[in-house]
Amino acid sequence: MLKSFFYFLIIYFLFNSSLIFSEEKPSRNGNTVYDVACAVCHQNGLAGAPIFGDKSSWGYRVNKSLDELTLSVKNGLRGMPAMGLCMNCTDRELESAVSYILNSL
Repeated sequence: MLKSFFYFLIIYFLFNSSLIFSEEKPSRNGNTVYDVACAVCHQNGLAGAPIFGDKSSWGYRVNKSLDELTLSVKNGLRGMPAMGLCMNCTDRELESAVSYILNSL
């Protein structure tokens, strides 16, 4: 009886392990990432951060490409820590957050 149960568990695990290990975490959109990680500084310009929706506070940064700005977020820049405090964000999520911020300008 115990042996049958053991075989059942092995078979069950083999059939379901592909579902357990292959599922990707759903990607968060730019708005969500902004709310969770970026808004802390960019809502009020904390530590010199350019303010969300205020084009004049972005200065020369407005002319940078999405790739350049995303790289700055990923590596950190001046007062902004690496990954913009979103240590579990993917590159795609960081890019989405930067795009969301740029679209507010």
